[in-house]
Amino acid sequence: MKFFFWKLDNKEKFIRAFWTGLLALIVLYVVCWYLVDDLIIKIVLPMALSIIYLVDLVFRFKKIKRMKVEL
Repeated sequence: MKFFFWKLDNKEKFIRAFWTGLLALIVLYVVCWYLVDDLIIKIVLPMALSIIYLVDLVFRFKKIKRMKVEL
């Protein structure tokens, strides 16, 4: 098992980014919901980070598909 992110290949990076990002977003939503009083921050911050996360996953997935086509 490879521990460091930079030693992983593209498919393994996608898988690790998927599950760790998902866990991080769940924690972020819970923390924002229970500890933040401002309604705008409670809604905007998690949504913005969710969009960034999804865009990152799309780019990683496209990179995997591009590498498979070249092989």
